[in-house]
Amino acid sequence: MKKIFSLLVIILFAASLAHSAEVTIPELVDQYKHATDLQRRVLEQNFFGKEVTASGIVENVGEYDFFDVTNDISGKYYKVLAQQQETPNKTPYQIVFLFKDKSHLLDLNRGEPIEKEGTIMKILDERLQIAVWIYEGELTSKELDLFK
Repeated sequence: MKKIFSLLVIILFAASLAHSAEVTIPELVDQYKHATDLQRRVLEQNFFGKEVTASGIVENVGEYDFFDVTNDISGKYYKVLAQQQETPNKTPYQIVFLFKDKSHLLDLNRGEPIEKEGTIMKILDERLQIAVWIYEGELTSKELDLFK
């Protein structure tokens, strides 16, 4: 039984890797919504740090502080929340853009479209929606520690 389970996990992991290069945010959200806890961990690992283009309508812009209690490090970032969207399969999701530099966010207004390229740093099931966090910038070792 353990061998069958291990083989299933390996097949799922390989299929997810092969598919990860071509997946869109709505496809990822639908996969995540219907995945088991084990499958979600695999998806999170496969997509962490993957480059994507995401878009939405600006809902709000504000500060966001990270703190890692294990390593006692913190970081100040700026979060752009996009309005909730739906996949073609009617799964609600929200894009959260995270930036280190606020200078190019000062001109953003609520209700304006936003489209940015970045790396996936988190996928969260918030019960009423799936949140996909996108970081614009290079992931340094500090960010890797903070975002895990």
